[in-house]
Amino acid sequence: MSGFSRLLRWLPLVLLGGLIAYVVIAQPFDWHAVLHHIVTMSPLLWAQLLGVFVVCYAARIWRWVVFTRAVGVEVPLWRNAVIYMSGFGMGLVLHKAGEAMRVLYLRPYGMSYANGVGAFLADRLLDILIAGILACSGIALFTGHSDWAVAATAVCLVAMWVLRSSLAREFVRRLPLGRLSAYAHEGMHAMSVLLSGTTLLRAVLLSVATWCAQGSALYFALKAMGSPVDWTLAVSAYSIGLFAGAAAIVPGGLGAAEAAIMLLLVSKGVDKEVALAAAVVGRGVPQWAGMLTGLLCMAFLGSAVEPSASEAKPTEPVEPV
Repeated sequence: MSGFSRLLRWLPLVLLGGLIAYVVIAQPFDWHAVLHHIVTMSPLLWAQLLGVFVVCYAARIWRWVVFTRAVGVEVPLWRNAVIYMSGFGMGLVLHKAGEAMRVLYLRPYGMSYANGVGAFLADRLLDILIAGILACSGIALFTGHSDWAVAATAVCLVAMWVLRSSLAREFVRRLPLGRLSAYAHEGMHAMSVLLSGTTLLRAVLLSVATWCAQGSALYFALKAMGSPVDWTLAVSAYSIGLFAGAAAIVPGGLGAAEAAIMLLLVSKGVDKEVALAAAVVGRGVPQWAGMLTGLLCMAFLGSAVEPSASEAKPTEPVEPV
């Protein structure tokens, strides 16, 4: 492995370390105060954060159900929910790639690989799109430049249009990757079908509910810790932090997202100890609750991958039209 390849391999961790070092050195903390805010969380805040977890993941699950039903795959609701949540069990290790395991669990119900990949891509694309638009709104709130926000939002919408276009599918099909290119082409075709008409409308509404709920966790944490901010500012800061975490290429955006959220809140006058504590618990509690639930669902499915005769109704894979 060349020196340049080694540099690329370690660059994400170097960037994350630099960001954390900046936060620690340039923003000296009273770590006892940060810890105090975290360990003295009120029962009301715990209830609010767990409520955010329920609302957020319920919306995600229902969006997945909308997609699977749209391609003609009928799965008992409870089992489809378990299958969907199992994808978060490997979130910390394999990041988003672990979520693709859902396709394997749905094969006994007649889910084709093309439709499964299409549903997975549609699920991820809508998350990125809606979180991106919310982050774009934050550009105006934190910089005062609404023209930047409009331009960034337009980029998000154009990116979605391009990704679900026949041009993008043809480009993928022509990549010299053999059968993998064919699978990707079929999956993108399925995705474009799912992201159309009433299916798209319902999925967008559920995606908006998902990310507004997750951003509300930061709002509740700040309010409980005595530094309330506008709800829109909290949601925007949360969304921008997600993209900072994604840019660091660290599983779950661990550390980088919280640091970015903290810096944004400090720029709006929030005490830095409160900002860091709120970022940690507001993002961490729902996320870790999702991962823990995902691990439990994986354990359940590991001992019962095949559906029972009363549940399974295998059909021919329904190809998108």
